[in-house]
Amino acid sequence: MSDLHVGEGLFRPELLSAAIREANELAPDLVVIAGDLTMEGYRNEFEECKRFLSELACGHVVVAMGNHDARNVGYRHFEDFFGARDSVTTVAVSEGRAKVVAIDSTKPDLDEGEVGREHYGWLDAELRGWTEGPRIVVIHHHILAVPGTGRDVNNLRDAGDVMAILRELEVDLVLSGHRHVPYVWSISGVRVVHSGTVSTLRVRGTMPPSYNVIEIDADEVSIALRQPGQGSQGEEPLARFARQPVTTSSFYPELERFVRYDRDPLSPPPAARA
Repeated sequence: MSDLHVGEGLFRPELLSAAIREANELAPDLVVIAGDLTMEGYRNEFEECKRFLSELACGHVVVAMGNHDARNVGYRHFEDFFGARDSVTTVAVSEGRAKVVAIDSTKPDLDEGEVGREHYGWLDAELRGWTEGPRIVVIHHHILAVPGTGRDVNNLRDAGDVMAILRELEVDLVLSGHRHVPYVWSISGVRVVHSGTVSTLRVRGTMPPSYNVIEIDADEVSIALRQPGQGSQGEEPLARFARQPVTTSSFYPELERFVRYDRDPLSPPPAARA
């Protein structure tokens, strides 16, 4: 789920409570909150949001920063209530362990985002060679344009470099929010999954407040859209695809021809990690 926007006039607490209740009923392995927890980044908004999210019964909850959370030096409050703005989580799955890397793409008081070169080596060190299960990246800003959202603004400024890195690292899923419209892209084996706004009326076009339910097994990934408060009755399919991408395409130029960066000097090599 994404774009809670706790604290504004269009925030609907009953929708967030319903989404959390329904998430608990699903008993998921992982819950991802893909940013914009608040409207203005004020401490009382983070405090209220924390009270809601503390009701999640899931053992693995990954929370990412959004551009609204970075307003008014809000990243300080995010850290107080939710911990590090960049994080790595491993989750047990049927085939082994999924690795979930959450990246802070925000810049204080700016609506657009950037992963930034400072993250490239870290992302590489965490995901290159990971073979135990799905590789998942969580980032608030949209990497690819989302239809039905009007003119494409406030996007990820280094989206081209980031997409090239994600393809190089064979990332399975990218979970994003920001545009308040659920949509799925599949490009070169990278599946980019956008979530709508879960608990506000800041919707675009015909899309209602919603969250996504993602199921992954060894063979298939299925994604459904749900409207909070309607349970399975408010569910509709969003995407379905093979766990391993099926493609006849080949790409020959080395990544370094386009994007060059040093490996993260603070991360041990993959073989040295527990």
